[in-house]
Amino acid sequence: MNIVLTIRDKIPVKKYGGTERVVVWLADALAKKGHTVFIAAPAGSTSASATIIGLKPRTCARFPLPAGIDVVHHHALPVFEAAAPSLLTYHWITGDSYYPFPRNTVFLSKTHAAMYGQTRFVHNGLDPADYLFREQKDDYFLFLARVSRSSKGVDRAIALAKRMGFRLVIAGGYKFSLSRKIRSVGMVGGREKAELIAGARALLSPISWPEPFGLAVIEALCSGTPVITSPCGAMPEIVTPDTGFICDGQPAMEAAVERLGEISPYACRRRVLENFTSDIMADHYLKVYEQVIAQVPNG
Repeated sequence: MNIVLTIRDKIPVKKYGGTERVVVWLADALAKKGHTVFIAAPAGSTSASATIIGLKPRTCARFPLPAGIDVVHHHALPVFEAAAPSLLTYHWITGDSYYPFPRNTVFLSKTHAAMYGQTRFVHNGLDPADYLFREQKDDYFLFLARVSRSSKGVDRAIALAKRMGFRLVIAGGYKFSLSRKIRSVGMVGGREKAELIAGARALLSPISWPEPFGLAVIEALCSGTPVITSPCGAMPEIVTPDTGFICDGQPAMEAAVERLGEISPYACRRRVLENFTSDIMADHYLKVYEQVIAQVPNG
């Protein structure tokens, strides 16, 4: 196939940028499968596997499609009518402002789709080569999310660390100082991020909002790091009893910390390799592309 992916922000990203990473991984996986991929992204973007169609910064404006495009896959808003079969992956949670959704909208998880009365979803996937696997862990826990968003649960992670006396590394957003045992490192990326994830005893993700997917969770599992999280959003679709703990409340999280020895790092990694790689994600999207193309008369 000849495929166009659209994204609003410049790629690749060095630190924060989950949607941008997903688009890069998807493009790489599709290209490895023999497809021709274009990415419509802000000028200055680069890709090892796709041809860039330069856009003005932070826009997803109308652009001339290359000849012979089979499908346009949007990962940005607003969506415009393309002169080819198209679909949108909806990476967000919003109110009613974006209703009705385009005909071919794909969500990030079963739970995410159900929020909008929909059923079509494709789980995100990552490239395992971008992460490190470590069986032996260091003596700290990791919180990896935007600290400015209270729904991500940094306050709950800090409270748990204080109550149980363990070391906590907080990565994401601005740096701040708490104590000798609770350290903030700000926004991280690349090798530094991979090492932090791989070395942690567990990823703490005590969210209180309906997370559409949770990329940091599969990043942790790929690194052999178990996850302690809440029964919110897509977490029950990702975290299984052999890879972590879904905890309803602080006492359950305290119990989970004591039970981390039950979790095998190899089971965590296997969970990703069998369900959440970019190769698997690409296979699922290819099936959706075929369905979208089939909707076109004589398509």
